[in-house]
Amino acid sequence: MKGLDKHINESLDFLIDNEALLSYELKTLLKSFKEEKIAVGFSFGKLCFWHYEAFVDNVHEDIYKVAAAIELLILSFDIIDDLQDKDSDYSWSKIPELSLNVALAMLVMASKAIEETSFEHKRSAITLLEEHALASINGQQLDLLNNCRDEDSYIQMITQKSGSLTAMGCLIGEILAKGEVSKEVQEYGKYIGVIQQIKNDIQGLKSWGPKNDLLNKRYSLPIIYLLSQKNDVSKSVENYYNDDIVTVLDNNAIEDELTNGGAIRYAITIKNVYKFKALENLERVAINELGKEYLQKLIR
Repeated sequence: MKGLDKHINESLDFLIDNEALLSYELKTLLKSFKEEKIAVGFSFGKLCFWHYEAFVDNVHEDIYKVAAAIELLILSFDIIDDLQDKDSDYSWSKIPELSLNVALAMLVMASKAIEETSFEHKRSAITLLEEHALASINGQQLDLLNNCRDEDSYIQMITQKSGSLTAMGCLIGEILAKGEVSKEVQEYGKYIGVIQQIKNDIQGLKSWGPKNDLLNKRYSLPIIYLLSQKNDVSKSVENYYNDDIVTVLDNNAIEDELTNGGAIRYAITIKNVYKFKALENLERVAINELGKEYLQKLIR
């Protein structure tokens, strides 16, 4: 585990171990869930750290607690999302009732942990956390309703669901350092979430497993494009989405249409639009080279 991830992980353990109001059973589950996510890394917490570190002369140790608090919120959302979608192999999906309690505990712990730091602007940080969390929940509701069936509504939905959370990580770090936030950080913070979601959508169509959006009759940019083509493949997919019980999907034909019919290229093109927007805003922010390199990797 690399240095920054290690600091955030240690702070997570500290927050869990020192929460006097949680039972031993809840703490044990919370820690086990956290351990399952370590391999993915703490990208949201790192967004917070880099945007704090960029605007201060000396890094206060409490920033690792704030980064850990953000990761608690993100993990709680991941758990709730998986319980709603019922498509996860993580251990929390096997004990949904108990896992929901853990997720609720983490939601409370996130703002509580920030409140207990010594930062001058911690109340502003908590406000940002609450506002962006609510925006993400609204986006998740739209996603579950599965009504975003054109490019504009779909982009608006993932901007709320995913973009709100990545922007939150960036802005909390900035406001703790400066007492204010900038439009540029807000913009590229949102775009990072949009980019990552589109990349996930593309990747999710490459295998025909339980998480495949098309098999689950979900909408994403490649599927929206595919359904707009009005050819034999798109008609069969449309019938499948409309619960035509005699429809048999030809996986090979669908894969070929997604890859060679323009659907994947279309999604990549939209992703690149947001990549260039994000990079343009990033160039206006005086963040150090290590932080900038990390952000550029997420943007690409």
